[in-house]
Amino acid sequence: MRMSTDIQLKGDSLRRQTERSKQYADEHGLELVEDFRLEDIGVSAFKGDNVSSGALGKFLDAVKAGRIPKGSYLLVESFDRLSRQKLNASVSLFFDITSNGINLVTLSDNQVYKAGEAEFAQLIMSIVVMARANEESEMKSQRLSAAWDAKRRAVNEKKLTGLCPAWLELSKDRRNFRVIEDRAQVVSRIFEDSASGQGSFVITRRLNDLRVPAFGRSTGWVQSYVTKILQTRAVIGEFQPHTKQNGKRIPFGDPIPGYYPQIVDEDLFLRAQFARGKRRIEGGGRKGEALRNLFTHLATCGYCGSPMHFLNKGVGPGGGTYLKCSHALRGLDCVSTAWRYQDFERSFFLFVKEIDLVEILRASSAKSEVLALDERAIALTEKKGELELKRERTYSLINDGAVSVEFLTTKLRECEADLARVEQQIAEVDRQRQEIREQQSISPDELQLLINQLQQMDGPEAFSQRSMLSARLREIVTSLSLEVEGSQPRQNAAIALLDAADIDPDERNQILQIIEQSNRQAQRYNRSFSVVLADGVSRRVVLKNDDPTDFIAEVIVDQDGTISGSDRGMPLGSKGGFFDEPASTQ
Repeated sequence: MRMSTDIQLKGDSLRRQTERSKQYADEHGLELVEDFRLEDIGVSAFKGDNVSSGALGKFLDAVKAGRIPKGSYLLVESFDRLSRQKLNASVSLFFDITSNGINLVTLSDNQVYKAGEAEFAQLIMSIVVMARANEESEMKSQRLSAAWDAKRRAVNEKKLTGLCPAWLELSKDRRNFRVIEDRAQVVSRIFEDSASGQGSFVITRRLNDLRVPAFGRSTGWVQSYVTKILQTRAVIGEFQPHTKQNGKRIPFGDPIPGYYPQIVDEDLFLRAQFARGKRRIEGGGRKGEALRNLFTHLATCGYCGSPMHFLNKGVGPGGGTYLKCSHALRGLDCVSTAWRYQDFERSFFLFVKEIDLVEILRASSAKSEVLALDERAIALTEKKGELELKRERTYSLINDGAVSVEFLTTKLRECEADLARVEQQIAEVDRQRQEIREQQSISPDELQLLINQLQQMDGPEAFSQRSMLSARLREIVTSLSLEVEGSQPRQNAAIALLDAADIDPDERNQILQIIEQSNRQAQRYNRSFSVVLADGVSRRVVLKNDDPTDFIAEVIVDQDGTISGSDRGMPLGSKGGFFDEPASTQ
């Protein structure tokens, strides 16, 4: 005969059970199976988790599959180790074990429940023990819940636990927390850097470079701890009680607002979450000191759709930084011509007027009204996402049936009211932003000076402002494609069509010469870029190859599909305009 040990053990119980199991096996001539461990350490028998997801469930599956022979013994310390569920579930589990050919032994009283042969008196005794085990567990669960509820109601009189974030300390009377100001300032700066587009790695490196003392006993800052700070809602004053289930910490009840002193503004917290979400979706990457490429994860090749790679050729006559198709960089079939990075950056900010360079570059000294509204819009958008997620989770509770319908209905109404209020605030902020921007204007010369300032700054200030600008670009630019040689690569399509037509070679060459001459005269081989913005507006700009500040043609398509722009000084739509040429000559 073979036997297996207990199915819910922890600490000293495991040692005690192992000793009793060996003694029982020796006394009854049984082989103790020690390589088939069944102990469910910390898994609840009260909720039945040891059956649904624990080792007992796996044991029963193995019995029914024939991997454990009939006539084997299952040893448990007592019935309450087997199950503390409600009586009908416990009795069903008891019969499920014995009816499948397994002998059940309770070591506390040396009772043996033979497979399919349990006596009536034994059954009555086992039912009484299981009923008592359920009742005790039910009472224990209710007392724990009641104790936590009482603590939650008295949070203003005494804090629930002495544990608190590293920027706080508990008062001696346990009634409140005191803010450690220098640490709170560090945390606030971490959130500001995150909201401006910097990732945890860059923030960690800055803290260590500046020799900012790490919290606790650590000799330096680590990325995982910075990430943990950015994730916790304790910075805005919330405390989320937890309980353990299946050995894991899970939230217990709703968060308690105002439990901790708030050290980070909620709008800043939400903007940091928004920026972190964008980085997770689009990728972050570890940036160099000056954050040289503002268009990482944005700029793509207009011919093949591959990302444009930032290329640094160093100093010297042929040096400098460039954007080049990553497909061509790997030697694959695409245009290998590169676009000088500073030229493209200058052209982009000159012609994509929706990027408010003035407000962003002024942000480090004095936050303008427009930038404040932009930040408010980001925070509200993140808040809306949180509320929508909360609503979905509430809906899922309805399907589980774990909470009363009345409670869930109240929660859903609260959530819908909060959502409606946030959506109304978003609409009002959008209206104010549009109103202010319509009143603002900046001359081309002033804009050129700002771009010069952006490209010439260096050091920590450059990194901070370019990080902010990069984050802003990701918020409002949906797509950006570059055509380094204009429409010239499409000439290959015209050649392929003529070759397929099987015409006279002299006639073929003459046609190609006419197309080539027409394209050069119309400057269709000049480099160009197209950008689509989050609000639905799109632009295409064809530049002069010898001057990144001047253009040949520009077309703008508004949200409603209205087209405007100009071509070589003439309004778009005039005869001979760049965008009115037949597609075959492009």
